[in-house]
Amino acid sequence: MINPIRESNPSDEYLLEILNEYAVDVLRQEDWEVGESLKRRQIPMSQLRPLGESYQISLNLGQNFAVNSIREILQEQIKAVALFIRDFQIGVLGQRMSLFHLYEIELKLNNSLRYDLTFESGKLVIHIPYWQAIVLKRYLTYNEIKYYWERGLHLAKSSPSRNFWWLLNPIGEFRSNLRSMLLLAIQRQIEKIDKFFVKFGLMDDESKKSLLAGDDIVKSTKVKDSAIAFLKANTNRDKLGVNLDALLKDKDEATLLQLMGVFKKNLADAAQMEELIDAGSLTLQEEIQDEQSQVDVKMFGFVNVGNYHRIDLSLNVSAGYLKKYVDIIPRNTDVKAVQWGFVNIYRIDDITVKPNFHGAVTLNFETAALERALKELELLE
Repeated sequence: MINPIRESNPSDEYLLEILNEYAVDVLRQEDWEVGESLKRRQIPMSQLRPLGESYQISLNLGQNFAVNSIREILQEQIKAVALFIRDFQIGVLGQRMSLFHLYEIELKLNNSLRYDLTFESGKLVIHIPYWQAIVLKRYLTYNEIKYYWERGLHLAKSSPSRNFWWLLNPIGEFRSNLRSMLLLAIQRQIEKIDKFFVKFGLMDDESKKSLLAGDDIVKSTKVKDSAIAFLKANTNRDKLGVNLDALLKDKDEATLLQLMGVFKKNLADAAQMEELIDAGSLTLQEEIQDEQSQVDVKMFGFVNVGNYHRIDLSLNVSAGYLKKYVDIIPRNTDVKAVQWGFVNIYRIDDITVKPNFHGAVTLNFETAALERALKELELLE
């Protein structure tokens, strides 16, 4: 067990140094679980960096606080933060985010009455009320930090992002579902490619031959035709915007097999998957902004109270070329209300219902991976 306190009453400067070292050690301890979790999701270890290189836990202990008297509370707070960082890293598959990237969590002592979280430019600040730490011996637990984050309470109330945090949260339900579906589809696609290589006896690893029965392993002079047919069948040619037959017909067998290999590598690239999820989230956000909501309210009576809210999100972030690989099923809203009587009160909140995870967004990741492979091999400008 780590005990960073090596003297009974260290100075504040020395204590700060010790606690910073403790934070680094705690993050290092969580690396193993992150690696094992992502390995089960078939994320290549080469794509991962140690937590200590990706995140920082810092302390801002201020002045005029008896820091040594709450050192155990600060240690517990550091542990809770490290657990949140660990699960955040697992949730984003070890990748950097272009939207709401988290790189540092700062613990800041102050004289406020209650705990509060703020977030800006990738830095999450946990404001710790000194009186709660010293009187109540209380710290913000892992579950409480997660509660604040999941509900967007770390964002300013005036932030347009807060209303649509369900859509933009890197570890929220919406994006987590997209990741799960993409991972499953990608794993199936990679298995198809492995079967293709096995079928033509192009894999040396004997364990891979279990993908097909022995009688199915054949030698063929039609590898070229089969490779082109495979790529056509497993990608969206309309999205790609290229005639694969015309593009690949003059390429030799070695080039096509190399293309298949690079295609497989790109499918396993979690970073590009996150880019496509970002593109999907932003495209959905744009679609929600553009949807036509018509409200027609007629009221009759002595007292009528109406309250209609239309809340939109504005983010000036480009989804890039991947946007063409995102399909959105739009939702049109048509609200009509007719009321009469002595007292009529109505309230309509049109914040856009969360879309069905399986129907609202379609991400053509396979085709995006193939386009990237074609460009890497300079087969496509």
